[in-house]
Amino acid sequence: MRILLVRLGAFGDIVHTLPLAAELAAAGHHLGWLCEDRWACLLEGSPAVAGIHRLPRKVMRTAPLPYRLATLQRLVRELRHSRYDLVIDAQGLAKSGILAALAGAKRRLAHAPPRARELSWLGAKTVPATAEHVIDQQLGLLAGLGIAPPEAWRFPLPAWEAERTWARRWLDEHGLDRAWMINVGAGWPTKVWPEERLQACAAACRERPALLLWGSPSERAVAERIAAATSVAMAPDTTIPQLAGLLDRAAVLISGDTGPLHLARALGTPAVGLFGPVPMARNGPRGPAWRNLQAPGAAWERHDASKVDMSAITVDMVLAEATAVAR
Repeated sequence: MRILLVRLGAFGDIVHTLPLAAELAAAGHHLGWLCEDRWACLLEGSPAVAGIHRLPRKVMRTAPLPYRLATLQRLVRELRHSRYDLVIDAQGLAKSGILAALAGAKRRLAHAPPRARELSWLGAKTVPATAEHVIDQQLGLLAGLGIAPPEAWRFPLPAWEAERTWARRWLDEHGLDRAWMINVGAGWPTKVWPEERLQACAAACRERPALLLWGSPSERAVAERIAAATSVAMAPDTTIPQLAGLLDRAAVLISGDTGPLHLARALGTPAVGLFGPVPMARNGPRGPAWRNLQAPGAAWERHDASKVDMSAITVDMVLAEATAVAR
């Protein structure tokens, strides 16, 4: 069967949906994936994904309306030309539901509310999300096709051979192979460990190889301040595949609940996840090489950091967990 999987973003959410793609491909289905263009690099070369359809995020947010409509029309033509038999909306929002409907397949499969929101499930066969962990919720969609859930998660990432080679050489040149890596940022302000905690953690790690990871310009500024104060090395500007190359060589990653943490889990890199507004039982990497710590605060609070006490996670707590799982 030709199946279109709709999961537009973001970074960690794409990673969380990869096990669903792995099982669909293993069952013999031809799988396409519709995502925002900036996340396509997570799928290009994946052994589970036969085709990628890109939604140009910047165009759809900032371009004049006629250009946005023309772009959407081209994308819909592309989707319908692919003649999918089934569309699976693994996101469960109005925008993903609309795109799933526009794809033109005769059948649609989606999460049931409340996992799906904004009426995105209308017209689709729905599957209740009974599992606690988000990956298991995505795998629960397999029930709509009569496929049994797997015993273990599989992450069909691209090989990224060139990026792995680059990372190995860069780390060797800087004496940072098997470094402890600390990711300084996250997508929500409420998910970020306070800078004073990050700095103290970096200072405690400087007797061993250690590396600060960052993504956005604001995160780079934080990493620069910490590096200046502790003499801990700072990663260069990287693409997501290059980041994967670095993480693949890490002894352990310390990170908030954000894309690099979930990528580390997919790569098999030990990690300590720092959780605040989102429950670690829902999003936390699971397995013997991964530990999670939960801060108290308002659940699902995105913006007001005063409502989530990430400082309740101490440096000693993090270092103890990191020491326990580091390779």
